[in-house]
Amino acid sequence: MRSHSIESALVAVFAGAVACVQVPSAAAQTASARPEMAAPVASDPAKITFADVLARTIPAVVTVRVTSEVQVPVELKPGQSLPAASHAQRRLARSGGSGVVVDPEKGHILTNHHVTEDAVRIEVVLSDGRLLSAKLVGRDVGTDLAVIEVAARDLKTMPVGDSDEVRVGDVVLAIGNPFGLEGTATLGIVSATRRSEIGHEAFEDFFQIDAVINPGNSGGALVNTSGELIAINTATAGRSGNVGIGFAIPINMAKTIKFQLIEHGLMRRGSVGIIAEDLTVEKAAELMSGTNRGAMVTSVVSGSPAALAGIEPGSIVTEVNGKPVRSSTELKTRTVTVPLGAVLTLVVRKAGVDRKISLVTADIREPTERVFVPAGFAGLGGLGVSDIAPGNALFGIVRGAQVFEVARESEAARVGLLPGDVITAVDDRRVTNSEQLLSHADRTGMTYRLKVRRNELLCWIRVTR
Repeated sequence: MRSHSIESALVAVFAGAVACVQVPSAAAQTASARPEMAAPVASDPAKITFADVLARTIPAVVTVRVTSEVQVPVELKPGQSLPAASHAQRRLARSGGSGVVVDPEKGHILTNHHVTEDAVRIEVVLSDGRLLSAKLVGRDVGTDLAVIEVAARDLKTMPVGDSDEVRVGDVVLAIGNPFGLEGTATLGIVSATRRSEIGHEAFEDFFQIDAVINPGNSGGALVNTSGELIAINTATAGRSGNVGIGFAIPINMAKTIKFQLIEHGLMRRGSVGIIAEDLTVEKAAELMSGTNRGAMVTSVVSGSPAALAGIEPGSIVTEVNGKPVRSSTELKTRTVTVPLGAVLTLVVRKAGVDRKISLVTADIREPTERVFVPAGFAGLGGLGVSDIAPGNALFGIVRGAQVFEVARESEAARVGLLPGDVITAVDDRRVTNSEQLLSHADRTGMTYRLKVRRNELLCWIRVTR
């Protein structure tokens, strides 16, 4: 009964699309100059099919098989030294995902970083069954993207769309290899755009989709009904299986990262020197800004592009490169997902007046708020931590709370924490910043563990309140 109602709804939608196509408006006639295919409707609306779209796009999606060498975290006791990196215990693991051919001449394939993470061997299976060895060209942990390369040059590809034109409600198809089932396609719509603060990656600007994606879909293609690549499928909201909420990286953002990975092997990021926080309703009223959406500037790095342009604390950034800014997180994402030296055009509001300002991202170190843990708090008294900000060598590579100070003879010193450590988890809960560390630690029992990265090695440190 439910499947019948869904089919009826789709028929109604596409029947309406046929009616619109039969009598196009002037705007529609102008838009029709683009080389794209109308919605896939047969003369009988009951026979809707995406077969032609999938016949063109599935051959450009590959299976990625990875053998990885995963470091086993050491259970570290107070006063105990970590082993040398060469003596760290490692285990082999096999996993897989998907990838999309983006340059058939050079053999470049775009996928997710987490698909190829810790890889010692990468293989690619093409849609025609060929098995090829691949090498890693570059990776970006911050956006979870990677480029790999195969020697074959006779590869299939697909046209790339403009993800800035994607709207909520657009019909999309997710193509990938869930659970090793090659060439699987699922149908859905774009449920939302510009999703951030999901917690999957450091820098997020996702499409939210309801097309079903599962383990193995990561790195696969999200295409529109014209057969254009508009995003890279990356994650789901549920840990225990698909719950109808998936996330995909818009292709315009992915292209920017891809070019950097091919040219430099990594994403070179800069900053304009703006430190901001979310604009609250109360602050908006206090500043008489005339808007309640944006990122409020709290400080500006001395000598930075923002400082030289005259941007002051109390200003509100409402737009970057034509895209609205709704929070400080979105402002950060807009800034760090363009290459170092790129031009950003900001709309900055001060006292109700908007200014359009062009800034060039620069290699500067942003100051971060330092948090000192008081004595008696979750067994971590005497600990000083901060977020990892632009200018830090770990920015965009590691997420967590970085230790900058451990008071002598404090609780933190007794458990064995050291300056330079990066705390990445409390028990099984991921830590991405200082605030999250304190929040997770505050909700633990009498004994818990911290996952710590120290000098490229991972360890667990046990804490007793």
